[in-house]
Amino acid sequence: MKVNFNVPFKNYKGQETKEIIADKVAEALYALGSESKVGNDRKYSAYKVCKRINESPSEVEISTEEATLVKDVCAEFLVAGGYGQVCDLIEGKE
Repeated sequence: MKVNFNVPFKNYKGQETKEIIADKVAEALYALGSESKVGNDRKYSAYKVCKRINESPSEVEISTEEATLVKDVCAEFLVAGGYGQVCDLIEGKE
C-alpha cells in the first residue's frame, strides 16, 4: 500500500500544526528498542521503513506487515491524537 506521511499533524481542534507526521513516525521507528526488548528482525524492519519514509518526498510503499509495525511503534511513541492520525493515514481514512 502507498501512504503519504508527509502531511502536518492536526491539534485537538483540527488545526494543522508545524509538525509533519513523517518526521515523528520516522523518529519513532528509529528509536524502537531503546526502551523495550525487541527482536533484531523487528528492529531492522523499523530501520528500513524509517529510511524509506525519510527518503520519500510524498508517498511511500509499505507492506501490511510494515503498516502493523508502524502502528505498534507509534502506539507506544505518540499520544492518542497523533496515533489516531497515523492510523487514519495508513487505513486510508484521512
